[in-house]
Amino acid sequence: MNTKIYFNNKFLEFTEEQLQDSQNQPIIFYDEISEEKLNIILKDILNESFSAVNENIIGFKMPVKNFQAVINYLKKNLHYIEAAGGLIKKEHQFLFIYRLSRWDLPKGKLEKGETIEAAAIRECEEECGIKKLKIEQQLSSTYHVYKYKGKFALKQTYWFFMTSTYNKALKPQTEENIEQVKWFTKDEINDTVFSNSYFTIKDVVNEAFIDRKI
Repeated sequence: MNTKIYFNNKFLEFTEEQLQDSQNQPIIFYDEISEEKLNIILKDILNESFSAVNENIIGFKMPVKNFQAVINYLKKNLHYIEAAGGLIKKEHQFLFIYRLSRWDLPKGKLEKGETIEAAAIRECEEECGIKKLKIEQQLSSTYHVYKYKGKFALKQTYWFFMTSTYNKALKPQTEENIEQVKWFTKDEINDTVFSNSYFTIKDVVNEAFIDRKI
């Protein structure tokens, strides 16, 4: 289970570890959650101002028992969006898209009445021009907060590990700002993709690799 909430390229993580402040570390620990603390975190990360914390902070950690309460708080106070996407494998390669100067995974919003499985397949087909997709496993959902129509939204993305035997040329969906669709080996992912991607994508891919023993 992924117990992080991502903000741009920073995160709020909920953990069972014993929380303890440590000087000169890029993460701030909170033993207890309150609306006041949560508002400070949201203000600093979402506005990227970091008025209350050091600008070098990359994340915050809280006890895992607070995870669902914070998700419910964000659903209540932000616009809630559901999306679905996937990590696609063909033989010994994995498919990524290049969008807005970063490597990413194909994903998109659910349409009305659509199942998460159907949405994941549709979005991957549309964004990559790929066919013959087969869902092998559902991965952990991720939660991502971002600017939306002048305010902020909480997006829950349902991720799937998929396979394909499609051998024809792929086509990026340029109207969605996708510039490239490219296959990478595991070593190439570590060397190329992860150096220019998001925490979200790294966590999704690493979970799939661990679960599938890749």
